[in-house]
Formats: sequence, structure tokens, C-alpha cells
Amino acid sequence: MTGLEKLREIGVEKIHDQTHIARKFVEDILNEKYFSMNKIQFAGFVSIIERDYNMDLHELIEAYNARLKKENAEKDEPFVVSVQEGEKQENKKGIYIAASLAAAGVLLAIFVFSSAVDEAPLQAPVNKVESEPVYDELNNSTIEEAKTNLTQLESGSAVLAAEEINATVEPVIQVSKFEIIPQSNLWIGIVDMDTFVRSQKLTSSPFELAADKEWLLVMGHGFVNFDVNGEEIRFKDAKKVWFAYENGKLTKLSRREFKEKNRGKAW
Repeated sequence: MTGLEKLREIGVEKIHDQTHIARKFVEDILNEKYFSMNKIQFAGFVSIIERDYNMDLHELIEAYNARLKKENAEKDEPFVVSVQEGEKQENKKGIYIAASLAAAGVLLAIFVFSSAVDEAPLQAPVNKVESEPVYDELNNSTIEEAKTNLTQLESGSAVLAAEEINATVEPVIQVSKFEIIPQSNLWIGIVDMDTFVRSQKLTSSPFELAADKEWLLVMGHGFVNFDVNGEEIRFKDAKKVWFAYENGKLTKLSRREFKEKNRGKAW
């Protein structure tokens, strides 16, 4: 059993809880959708998983590098759409036949137009009959959407089917605002849950953090309000408080829960 297969058996939630890597990146690693991460991020996440689970995942790094090399080699290649192994072959044949007929129609039209004016009536039926199905099959929006997902091609597959293209687009929860509003001068420790980089502020003025990321917060006191996507959340606590902002939701934590999410560190 490969390291990737073992990770899939463990599951996204357990890996997220153990490593504190954001669920989205864990899911992308397990599904081999590597290019949601840059090379440094990917190598860092794989290193964390190897350390926490005591396993060798060199094959993931090799797969990432192979796909990156393939992507660079194919940047200037023409784009085509087909089907993966196991899907119906009729769709593939229909697209290829229609494209071939369209190309033949265009060449014939150019030849006829340049050879004699009285042969021009042959041009209209050839172009009209053969080119319209190709436009229906390969319209602009389909091409642009497929180009966006081109980096997710499997090593042994030449092209993706339209169904696979649509399946890779996952719904995204729209979160537009995450604002911290101190009621008095307040010390705030901030942990980026993607990288576990720490920063701190001493302020009495409202400020915003990126609403599409995940954060851990520790504060010197709890006289503070939050604006989470237009919803105001109020707290009044004279003691030290801890919070987690995950998946667009704010949760108050105990000190123990904060340490568990912060790799055992109280700050």
C-alpha cells in the first residue's frame, strides 16, 4: 500500500486534526489536485504529514514535480477536450469527427473561393453544415473552463471529459468580512492556521483579517466584538480569551482546545 493510499484510509478530518493543515489542502493532496498550492507550500505540507505519521511520501513530491514539468512542456500546446478511460467513447468520436469535418470544410471553402467565382455556391453548404456542430460542442465558455483545469490531467490521460471538468469545480462558501473590534486597548496574538506563522497587535482600533483564511486568536481580555460576514458577535470577559476562526465561523475556545489546534503551544 502506498503512502497516499494510507492517507486516504486515515481521512481528511483526522489528518487535519493531527497536522492542523487546512482541510482544503488536505483534500487536494489526497485527490492529487496539487496545483492549488505552490511548490514551497506543497513540500512543507508533505513534510509535516511525513513527520506526524512517520511515513515516506517521496512519491507525492515526484508526482508533483512530474506534473509541473508536464505543465511547463504543454504551455504552448493546442487545447483539446476528450474523455478519460472508462467513459463513453461516442462523445470522443463525435468531437473528433466534427472537428475533422469542420477543418476539411474550411480548406474546401478556401480552395473553391480562390479557384472560380461560379463555384462559390459549393462553399455555403459545406461550411454551414460542418462548422456549426463544432461551435456547439466547443464553445468559448467550455474551452476557458477546461483550460482552467488543464493542470489536473492524469499522467496517463491525454485530455479531460466535460463531465470531469464540471466535477472539479467545488462550491465555495462566500465570506466577505472578518473584523475584530476592541472595546478598549487590547493585546491580540494571531496565528495563521495555514502556515502557523504568529503575529501580534496592541490596538484599540478595529481591523480586519482575511475572511477566506483560518485563524487562531488569543487576547489579553474579552471586551471585544466581531463582525463576521455582516453578523455582529459581542463578548464581555475580563480574563484572557481564545478563539478559532475556521470555515467562515468564529468559535470561542478553552486554553486546552487552543493548544491542541496550535500544535501544543499556548501562544
